[in-house]
Amino acid sequence: MKQLSYIVTGIVIILLSTQIGCKKASSFLDKKSTNTLNEATVFADSAMTMDFLGNIYEGLMVWRVSAATADDPINFLDAATDQGTQRYPSAGMLENQIISGSFGGTFTGYLQNSWSLLYKNIRQVNIYLADVGHSPLSSGLKARTSAEARFLRAYFYSLLMEGWGGVPLIGDTVYSLGASGSNIRSPYAECVDYVVSELDDVASKLPLSYSGLDYGRITKGACLALKSRVLLFAASPLYNGGSIATDAKLKELTGYPNADPQRWQKALQAAQDVVNLNQYQIETDNQTKPGYGFYQVFLKRINAEYILAYMMGPNVYLETYNLPPSRSWWNGYHRCPTQDMVDAFPMANGLPITDPASGYDPDNPYDNREPRFYYSIIYNGSMYYNKSGHKLKPVDTYLGAPQDGILPMSSGSASHTGYYWRKMMDELIPYSGGGNTNRCLPVIRYAEILLNLAEAANETNNIELAVDQLIAIRKRAGIEPGDDNRYGIPANLDQAQVRKLVQNERFVELAFEGKRFFDLRRSKLFPELDGTYSHGMQITKAGNQFTYEKIELQKLNFKDNLYLFPLPQSEVGLNPEMLQNPGW
Repeated sequence: MKQLSYIVTGIVIILLSTQIGCKKASSFLDKKSTNTLNEATVFADSAMTMDFLGNIYEGLMVWRVSAATADDPINFLDAATDQGTQRYPSAGMLENQIISGSFGGTFTGYLQNSWSLLYKNIRQVNIYLADVGHSPLSSGLKARTSAEARFLRAYFYSLLMEGWGGVPLIGDTVYSLGASGSNIRSPYAECVDYVVSELDDVASKLPLSYSGLDYGRITKGACLALKSRVLLFAASPLYNGGSIATDAKLKELTGYPNADPQRWQKALQAAQDVVNLNQYQIETDNQTKPGYGFYQVFLKRINAEYILAYMMGPNVYLETYNLPPSRSWWNGYHRCPTQDMVDAFPMANGLPITDPASGYDPDNPYDNREPRFYYSIIYNGSMYYNKSGHKLKPVDTYLGAPQDGILPMSSGSASHTGYYWRKMMDELIPYSGGGNTNRCLPVIRYAEILLNLAEAANETNNIELAVDQLIAIRKRAGIEPGDDNRYGIPANLDQAQVRKLVQNERFVELAFEGKRFFDLRRSKLFPELDGTYSHGMQITKAGNQFTYEKIELQKLNFKDNLYLFPLPQSEVGLNPEMLQNPGW
């Protein structure tokens, strides 16, 4: 199969994202020159062997089936949901094609690229596993790094499964360029079993933690955490007997043909296994400021909440691409939060803004909101460092405000939602000439595991166990505990009510971390958005007074075919037995 057997002549060492505007810190990901090297040469040298594996680690930058470009791969697909919008108005942009339901060359091209890239990474793992035994590494290092490589392969398969369902499993085979294309898709159940068995096995071979230059390598916790994510997806409505396929063969390729509530029990146990390691905790600091731990966790290279991260050196990567025009290099491809995202954040007392008891004031919509709102969203009046004057100054997003004011989507400049992304950024560091952050990008953090646990607990009727996880998340967020210490969560909720709470908590807690598109998809929530509009906030200033008008932006089109991506036509064309996903 040509796509599965992609080869780069000589050594297959590919840097997926080295041009991201920052210099790597000294670590195992540092690269040496590999020009003119071949496979035999690399695996005859211990340093080059380790460099080869380090380059496979770069695949962690492939965020949830993205193009892995330097231009904001993190919230890449989330800008095709109710969470954010693509600022550039061109119909050729991927997010706009998804939202409009008009799938052109950009859509198919990105998916082709993602499919090829993930299988290319899997092939690199198989090369490593085939050749590391001949390297001069010690026997212990060979065993440990082989386990790391197998984790990475399982990770790449998990992304393929999220994107396409059941996919070809190629084992340890290293395909040649002339491979005949005989591989076919494995049933979804087989893919889940394979990935889970790999993770279980390598978890027993890896340590709980690393330090020094090895910090950031795959750990036992990372294995169990990825297993939690995979089994949560497997238990979710789309895959757990909820395939949209009608053909029997296609049903087993796109999910489990029949629903089984025990899959939720497996997801629950997998999340609990991570908790039982007693290795991680959600970073909490409500003394400095309410929710300050939530703000700081994304700015620390080393912290107790990150289970797996894409390691980076000191950088202003996100500041460069996502701050308002007055604070950054604004290049036309940035994603802006929607009013729908803003409305998902509760008030400081934890109650939703739709609750009359919450205290929400539509004439002062940004007052008394919970702390994660202020650490995630730049809104009209937000204080943020400005190099002009070298101090915190308000960002003005009202209609007619210079530089940062809301503009129509057709303008292709500034925000058309009235908001900018703030999460994971240091409010005191500009995009140039003012220092760097110590951030590494989160791939899996402990808060996600607690939310996995909450969701699976609720679906197995352990409702209070689910609520306990939400309380822990909200407590860290700096929400007021209330007289009942339930942080805005009412007592005596039923399963459906807690399900909605969990979904909203994931929306808020994991915002801009590449989760929203796939959460909507696996939970089969597209019908709730199909035919609706994303929204922005147009603010008009008169003297010192502001008036607020919620405006419609883009109509959202989420049909059933979007529940799984189409396989590349080159794959289907090569092999008639490679069945295409429903609706494509």
